[in-house]
Amino acid sequence: MNFPPPLRFLIPALLLLLGIVSTWLDYELDLANDLERDFKDVSTQAEATGVRLAALARHHLAQALGQGGLKAGQGELKALSDNLSDWKHEPWLSIAAVVDENGKVMACSSVEWEGKAAEETPAAQVWKRARVGYTKIMESSTLEGGDMIVLAAFPLQVTPQGRERLLLVFDHANAVAHAHQDARQRVAWSAAVIALMCLCLWATLHFGVATRLERLARSVREFGEGRAISIDPVRGGDEVHELSQAFRKMTQRLADRERERNELERAVIDSAENERRRIGHELHDGIGQQLTAVLMAINGLHAELQASAPAFAEHAQHASQSLSATLAEVRALSHGLAPVPLWDQGLEHALQALADATTRSSGLRCVFECPEHIKEVSEATACNLYRIAQEAVNNALKHADSAEIRIGLERRDAFLVLEIDDDGCGLPEAPADGGGIGFRIMQHRTEVMGGRMEHGAPPAGGTRIAVYIPYPP
Repeated sequence: MNFPPPLRFLIPALLLLLGIVSTWLDYELDLANDLERDFKDVSTQAEATGVRLAALARHHLAQALGQGGLKAGQGELKALSDNLSDWKHEPWLSIAAVVDENGKVMACSSVEWEGKAAEETPAAQVWKRARVGYTKIMESSTLEGGDMIVLAAFPLQVTPQGRERLLLVFDHANAVAHAHQDARQRVAWSAAVIALMCLCLWATLHFGVATRLERLARSVREFGEGRAISIDPVRGGDEVHELSQAFRKMTQRLADRERERNELERAVIDSAENERRRIGHELHDGIGQQLTAVLMAINGLHAELQASAPAFAEHAQHASQSLSATLAEVRALSHGLAPVPLWDQGLEHALQALADATTRSSGLRCVFECPEHIKEVSEATACNLYRIAQEAVNNALKHADSAEIRIGLERRDAFLVLEIDDDGCGLPEAPADGGGIGFRIMQHRTEVMGGRMEHGAPPAGGTRIAVYIPYPP
């Protein structure tokens, strides 16, 4: 996958990230609000519980003093401890202890701390604050682990000289844990819902848009590369479907224009070929015959001059030789414009004649190979193949600097293959970028026949032009 990723991945990912970040911020805000609310609840609960336990402690201490003093009233202190133990299950209450003025525990919600100094109990922090003055204390504190507690101290003052106190410790850790747990559950549920929505969004973008656009792009690319003749429509009722329909109509118009262009170009080629044939015939039958007659007359004149005026006979001989050369050029030109073997004897004989004529005119070795007889080739196809071979041979003579040229014609599977090989310097890079006019004409003739043309180098080096046209067995 390239970076940045496609929108069908990027958009859901960004939305998921933003959703998780916003959920986390909401979690932090909710957690802070929950902790503040829970702390207020703990403080309110501590105030109410402290008032009730202080009244209970005063009652038991007054009963003990009425029985002859605190030492004589051990039963009342024991009852006070039992009552404090019953209150131990009060939400958030960690310890409740009644201490004397020296900080000795007289009654406690936990029996193991009775008779011990307050500094040794979990109420040590509240005792340190309470012993400074004989006043009511209600404050919060934070432990090393980050847990919050509420410390409370209530003066009992059973007697005017009494300095007893009720010490309370309310642990906020459970409330904090519950708040964290609730907040985490909300985050988890919110993240799950956001992830599910992003998944649905990705599925919509991927299967509903991206996949269909990719199918459309592949169809357009295949059409542009010539591997398809039309564009398959994409189903649906949205803009992608409308875009595919627009592309389909465009390709149909292009196909119609291409067909019209091919028909027009085929007509132009046929017209040009007919004109070439007419000119060739005119050169052969008209000017050629006239030049032949003039040559015969000059030859007759030469014979007479040798007998009557030998001094002028040499001039007649030079004129005869020049006219013979001109007549040969006219015949060669007429055969090039309208090759007689092509029209009279077929493609194979025309290609063989082309090879023989090339050998005679250029001095290079040009051979024609045809492993089996090729039948049922239309006149238009034969003409195009001959012209392609003629152009390729001329190119090899002009540019390849070769010593041998091979013209091959054979049937391979469902194709008729024409190959022109040479052992020269190889094909330049120009044909890959469009080539010259001759190369483009050869390629166009191949396309008119519904085939394809390939160019490259044979194993032995040089240049090879290969034309494949459909030729069913």
